[in-house]
Amino acid sequence: MNLRQLKLFVALAETGSFSQAAERMTLTQSTVSQHVASMEREVETRLLDRTGKGAVLTAAGDLFLQHARRVLAEHDTLLQAMAGFRGLQRASLLIGASNIPANYLIPQILEHLANTHPGIILNMLAGDSREMLESLTSAEIELAVIGSRLPAKGVAFTSLASDLLFLVVGRGHPWHGREQIVLDDLASESIVLRESGSGSGDALHKALQAAGFDPARLRVAARLGSNEAVRQAVSNGFGCAFLSPLSIRRELAKGELRKIDVEGLTVQRQLWLATLKDRSLSPAAEAFCALLHEASNTLDAALV
Repeated sequence: MNLRQLKLFVALAETGSFSQAAERMTLTQSTVSQHVASMEREVETRLLDRTGKGAVLTAAGDLFLQHARRVLAEHDTLLQAMAGFRGLQRASLLIGASNIPANYLIPQILEHLANTHPGIILNMLAGDSREMLESLTSAEIELAVIGSRLPAKGVAFTSLASDLLFLVVGRGHPWHGREQIVLDDLASESIVLRESGSGSGDALHKALQAAGFDPARLRVAARLGSNEAVRQAVSNGFGCAFLSPLSIRRELAKGELRKIDVEGLTVQRQLWLATLKDRSLSPAAEAFCALLHEASNTLDAALV
């Protein structure tokens, strides 16, 4: 088999359609079928089931897809390595990031990246830490910047900056006029949390346990899928939340949100750079990582 056949298989897996895969690869449907049959003969295993709803991967097809993506990713890395010898005149970098890095750390790098390496085009996927690690291990992205170090085989983690999480409330909340509360107070008020798998949620859970407070006592009013959604809910007077000061500096300055200290509780998490242990970074990724470390060194100073 060849790289074009692997790209075809990935297209089939992503679209679930022979016709759409054929259109993406500028081939006829019959040619697509021939290539799939050729690959199945070579590996002596059925990779796809043809159903009324389209092409569905078999268990063997799922495994084949993982390795196909890795082969294609290594091919891209090879081309980028060659571009590195030409001074990174043109290179595309695909990364992943969880909420806070995606919105407040990586945007700080873009201007510097454009000035120092104008040939690098940055493409970023965003999601929670768990989703980004899954994308990394399946070779969909080259590196991930995340807010939680989760168990992941074959992944190397490099610490970046620390990020504190503050308890905040909006105007009209019963705690708005208070400077401090005690831990037990957290059991009496509605709280808005991020979705399961988020770095901020994991950090809060661990900090509460370390302080001797059972997280199950929290009165969870909602679990929302983004930091922005949580901020908006609390700003509108709905409950309280633990948020990164990087994401609420403007609201704190305007008085739309108020920081409340919790006696005996410090919620701090680490931001991490995640890469694959058995894969060398492309020159574009190495250049990006250097700027990322430089930006993260100033992150602590930016905390409110």
